[in-house]
Amino acid sequence: MAFLGVQAGKILLYYKDQTKVILIRFAAWCCILGLISIALTKVSTNEGFIPINKNLWSISYVTTLSSFAFLILLVLYPVVDVKRLWTGAPFFYPGMNSILVYVGHEVFENYFPFQWKLEDNQSHKEHLTQNIVATALWVLIAYILYRKKIFWKI
Repeated sequence: MAFLGVQAGKILLYYKDQTKVILIRFAAWCCILGLISIALTKVSTNEGFIPINKNLWSISYVTTLSSFAFLILLVLYPVVDVKRLWTGAPFFYPGMNSILVYVGHEVFENYFPFQWKLEDNQSHKEHLTQNIVATALWVLIAYILYRKKIFWKI
């Protein structure tokens, strides 16, 4: 996964002013990784050669996730970096303080308001609501820190 992130960064740096070339390469990586995922999973939940397993970070999970990441880059690169139609907010703010957001999440993940006792632990709706609230709070915290020019870096 890290290699593919480095690959995306190298594409952006090496082909800096060649938007078409960048988009072609993002599309190629997206398709190649998507086809590998299709071959590994046989487009099924558990019947493929290597099923997608997030907990084990199976190769099919990595290729599927990376394929979608390149797809998102393919869509957002022209919108954010080329035509400047969108600043990337609110995703920009957590990215400016990513270490603090990560450490903060790990330290406070079991405390209110980031997590609370669910009425029905099997309910996807309650889990989704809890995760949306926690994510929104971390984005808000990152925004406030950004406005106060507080950045945690190594």
